[in-house]
Amino acid sequence: MPDSDPSEPNPAAPELTASQPADAQGPGWMPAILAATLLMGMAGFIFCGVSTWFLFQKRGELAVRTIRGSYIPAIEQSRLSPTEKKLLVKQLESFSVGVERGDYENWQASGVMQRLQRLPVLQWGELAAVESFLEQHGGESKEESLKQLSRLRRAAELDKATSFDFEDVLSPVHESADNSQGRQLVQPLTEAAVQAVADRAKLVADRSEVPDQVFTDIPLDAIVKHQIEAGVAEGGF
Repeated sequence: MPDSDPSEPNPAAPELTASQPADAQGPGWMPAILAATLLMGMAGFIFCGVSTWFLFQKRGELAVRTIRGSYIPAIEQSRLSPTEKKLLVKQLESFSVGVERGDYENWQASGVMQRLQRLPVLQWGELAAVESFLEQHGGESKEESLKQLSRLRRAAELDKATSFDFEDVLSPVHESADNSQGRQLVQPLTEAAVQAVADRAKLVADRSEVPDQVFTDIPLDAIVKHQIEAGVAEGGF
């Protein structure tokens, strides 16, 4: 039997191709990476769910912290009269004690807090300062301007104007300041700026469909009391 020439190709031996080394390596790290990504996603989902549940259960505690840590101090530094401040702080502290005592559920405390944030409590004293200026320097448009401020307060009483509306109305008499609110009332006030406030008040009152007349003002603490009672009965918006 003749010896085979080693230089000749052996038809029985499979040829190696460029793809064989890659195929021999298997799937590599891809399954591990996919599994790790899936596990991280599941862990993140669980963490978010637990965090949301925890915060949901702490709504009452968060409301009390906000009232005592931010809301009451802001009221005490506002332009409200000393009597108004005293009545409001008493109401808010009474509500906070009730939350701590367990008189209210979390959804009630959260609802009250949401309503308090919408009320123009901090802007109420600034509007009174504008009104005082009008009474002294109102000129020919004095009565009309005072009527528009009265209509604006009526809109707030009816829960048709919020703190955001009051901020916009009072913006002509605001200037930047280094305080908790980031702005303060311009001093001294000017007739042009105050007239701009009255014009903006009319726009909000018209939008709120408040009759074009002067109203008897309801004390601010009565409005706050009503919103606390509404929050306890109905929750937030």
